[in-house]
Amino acid sequence: MWIFRKSPESKVEGLRRRIFSVEVSKLFGFSLLLSAFCFLPSVLGFATGWLYKMQEVKPSVFVWVSDDVLDLEGDPQFDRAGTAGFIITNEGVGVVDTTNTPFHGRELLYEIRHRSELPVRYVIDTNSDGEQILGNEVFTELQATVICSARTQEGIRQYRQMLIRRMDDEDGKLRSRMRGFHVAIPTQTFSNEMTMRLGGQEIKVLTLLKNGASDDSAVYLPAAKVLFLGELFQNSYFPRIESRNLHDWIAALKQVEAWDVDVYVPGHGEPGGKKELIEFRQFLEWLEKEIGTRSKEGESLGQVKREVDSLVENYKWHAPELIPEEVEAVYKQFGKTPPKGATLQPTTQAPLPVERAMRP
Repeated sequence: MWIFRKSPESKVEGLRRRIFSVEVSKLFGFSLLLSAFCFLPSVLGFATGWLYKMQEVKPSVFVWVSDDVLDLEGDPQFDRAGTAGFIITNEGVGVVDTTNTPFHGRELLYEIRHRSELPVRYVIDTNSDGEQILGNEVFTELQATVICSARTQEGIRQYRQMLIRRMDDEDGKLRSRMRGFHVAIPTQTFSNEMTMRLGGQEIKVLTLLKNGASDDSAVYLPAAKVLFLGELFQNSYFPRIESRNLHDWIAALKQVEAWDVDVYVPGHGEPGGKKELIEFRQFLEWLEKEIGTRSKEGESLGQVKREVDSLVENYKWHAPELIPEEVEAVYKQFGKTPPKGATLQPTTQAPLPVERAMRP
């Protein structure tokens, strides 16, 4: 019987074999990891690069809601993506607001294309804040008509001019963050109100509040009973007061509370109902009373900021860094006289129910 003995393997050949085996194992492990990473977004329901979710609040009416993540691309003054939405009809798609960067605007477009191949006919900007309009360019490339009030159009023009000046003054940092951005100006305007029809869906656009050189508008879908309020309503987010008159703002919210609406879509946060809208309005009323009373008593801005900041600790809302800014904006509104008709009596706590206020 013949016995064949295997020749001994050299040390070099053995080392090569072991190295090859390790490299193959690494490559296989990396492939599995890459496959899992690519599959994860579809499992969790968000597109690669950003966290968000879609809600179909009524048939063919969708809302894009971002997680509370600060964006490292784009204008740092508007680093939170605003809530946006769209309506699908048999004649095309209408979009309401486009978030704070063209990247998120493309995510919104991805969600539209996932549901419809019909053209995007209209985009409606509810205000001129960067958190709502910097995705416009995605849709102007598709030849969509971008609509807003005449004052909002002027506000967007002013923002674009200011942005150019800021890019020149900020040592190139802003220019680097906004490389490739283009502030697209709406091409169609209205004065106070307009009504359009798209595929049998009535869409009403109306101005509710003046905001400096701009406006705050709402988009109302009477058949669906959905109202997009833009920056006029924040659901579990602290608002930007800016040049909005707080007393007029509260009056506008009381007005829309009485409308035949099931779903109120905010500028930030998830869609809500009348309960959430009323709670937000009550916060504004509380803020007005606290700051107005202290202003009448002669307290300095610094004192008011410290006292109000301690009072809002029960709110577990997003964007708490805006509190000093909004306190200062309201304080300035009481620089001469309180708004006509305002009753100023200080309270000791925020008006929201404890169980909601303490929710993370």
